[in-house]
Amino acid sequence: MPQPNYQRLFDPSAEQLVAQVADRVVAAITHAWREQREAQIVITGGRTGLAIAKAIDVGLFRATSQEGSTSFRDSRVRIWFSDERFVAHTDADRSDSTLIAGFEKSLGYIHFERVAEPVATTLIAAAADYALALETRLGKSSRFDAVILSMGEDGHIASLFPGDVDALNSMESAISVDNSPKPPAERVSIGVARLASASAIYIFAVGESKREPLQALLAGKELAPISMMRKNSPATQIYFVTDIKI
Repeated sequence: MPQPNYQRLFDPSAEQLVAQVADRVVAAITHAWREQREAQIVITGGRTGLAIAKAIDVGLFRATSQEGSTSFRDSRVRIWFSDERFVAHTDADRSDSTLIAGFEKSLGYIHFERVAEPVATTLIAAAADYALALETRLGKSSRFDAVILSMGEDGHIASLFPGDVDALNSMESAISVDNSPKPPAERVSIGVARLASASAIYIFAVGESKREPLQALLAGKELAPISMMRKNSPATQIYFVTDIKI
């Protein structure tokens, strides 16, 4: 049986899954705006991340264009990146540049928090700066309004990999990764404990290659780093967003 805070959002269409999550995230953003505060969202990279970015962009455009939405005029959403490859902004391996390009209609409402590039700093300093930005903007106890991640075939999320004990046990808001199994090896990732501090977490597990780790998690087995994230925030609702019928 699923753990109490593990839920499944199923649809055979990956496009419909993206649309469902984007709708939920836009609702979370506008809820924050109605509370007269800046919304805080984490998005992931890759094809799923870009599809989500585009869908959120359209959703925000619609929400801010509707009649009666003038109260949102001065509202903002701060977008964080779950992890980033420590390469130049112009490098093809950079995730955030692609994701930012996915936002076209709602840019006036968005501030992007980017990890520094190597020309400006070191890997360790870049992680420390990202951690400081998180702690400055959110404080030690505030939560993200939504976190969107994608699970790898080995169960990894962001740049947090099974077996990396130091990274998985770190309580830092952001950490440096210098041995990623997937190149480039150097990355900055938001820490497990900080990712867990969210009102809702959506983890995409799309494609048959994700069946085994998804089944294991839903059966209650420990699979770091997702299990570590759940332990750090047992009350947070974690949604597995999947086209896998189990």
